[in-house]
Amino acid sequence: MPDYRVIVIGAGPGGTILARELATRGLMVDLYEKGNYAELGHDWSDAMELVALKSAGLQMPRLEGKQWIGELVKDQPGAPGIFEKHAVPRLLLTSPGLISSKEVDFKMITTDRRRLAQLLIDQALEAGVGVHYRHEGKKLLFREKEGYGPDGVEVFGVRVADLETGEEKELLADLIVESSGFNAVLRTSLPLKTGLATKFSPADFALVHREVRAYDPGSDFAHAVPDYYRYGFHTGYQWSHIHNEQSIDVGAGVKNEPGKPDPKDLIEEFISRHPAIGGDKLRGGRSLCIVGSPLTNFLANGFLVLGDAASTSVPTTGCGAGSAIMAALWASEVISEAAAEGRSDLLRLWPVNVKFFLTDQRGVSFAALSSLRAMLQNLTHDELDFLFVNDLLDADTLQDAVNGRFKPPGLQKKIRALTGGIKKLNLLLKLNQAVSTAASLYNHYLAYPAQWDPERYQQWLQKAEKLHSI
Repeated sequence: MPDYRVIVIGAGPGGTILARELATRGLMVDLYEKGNYAELGHDWSDAMELVALKSAGLQMPRLEGKQWIGELVKDQPGAPGIFEKHAVPRLLLTSPGLISSKEVDFKMITTDRRRLAQLLIDQALEAGVGVHYRHEGKKLLFREKEGYGPDGVEVFGVRVADLETGEEKELLADLIVESSGFNAVLRTSLPLKTGLATKFSPADFALVHREVRAYDPGSDFAHAVPDYYRYGFHTGYQWSHIHNEQSIDVGAGVKNEPGKPDPKDLIEEFISRHPAIGGDKLRGGRSLCIVGSPLTNFLANGFLVLGDAASTSVPTTGCGAGSAIMAALWASEVISEAAAEGRSDLLRLWPVNVKFFLTDQRGVSFAALSSLRAMLQNLTHDELDFLFVNDLLDADTLQDAVNGRFKPPGLQKKIRALTGGIKKLNLLLKLNQAVSTAASLYNHYLAYPAQWDPERYQQWLQKAEKLHSI
């Protein structure tokens, strides 16, 4: 096992945790990251799954009222720590027109993405990972094999560019892992016949803009600043989340297509109506956010793809770090066992897929939620308000959705009960069709192949693609 070499491309949370875990188990691991230490992670704080961070071994804070208390909690902006002080154990979800709202359990904690990335890389270094900054993965090295599908190639290395010198070199390894983001440069360098090389489409993304601003809780207007998530606003969402007594995060995301409002304009309009929010931007950024259905397979012989490169974000919120972390932890167990046998073939690594789709059923829910999201994005504010007011989008349904879970039966039952004589009958029929399709996807993904079998996988994939096309 000490001779088993793994190369990880990209220091995302999934890639870094996988590297750390494998090095801890005695494998030889190198991680290549195109940025430097100071640039790791996003320059903002983001909602991340509590269960994922706890599973990753972080010292989690305790909840007291609406505050987190613990060693890793920031006391003030810029202070040491990775968790923002203000807690949102119950999230207020409003309709786009603000005429209806629901409170739901929110199983997330606001986490400083840059601080987290730096903490994880420090842990990886301590575990023995070789970390190489300012290096970018360019292309996989592989041999083509007979057959069609992910078993049709054997990956044996990667071409990496040194961004300081411009020099490129070919590195050989037993396993290459891509955790480089949604551009998925390595995955898309594979032959199309593998089923892994397809690039994401514009419809798989939301365009998001967020800013952390100064916040004055003592202002006469502070009570008017909502700590909320405005669901379905301009085909996406808009939020404001207090970080602490001095700062607040304001953002918006919209469907990634021409003609949609600029999310920056949406948050500037919101800020203009709330004098307790200051004019100076402290942190923030603008980016595409992957919200499409996850890949149906993350593997080829000698290759694994994680995180945004595999589209494993929650489709209804775009939160993806938690899934990347959980997939990395599951993969570390599988890879360690495979390394002990000197193997990195598709058959031996297939349990990584199984854990994501079947054991945890995360991938099952994401596939269904992605289908439902596509339909909801095409509804008007009035139509979404109607669904909120009439409890067709009820608290239970919304709570599952924002936490990345899909449970359709109650919603379908309500739709059937309301289809007689209501003025928005066409809307209800359209929603019923969308929920039915999502439920069909959910049930089909529950039949995901538990072992690698080329013929069975292709049959399953053909039906999955048909359902996604509805």
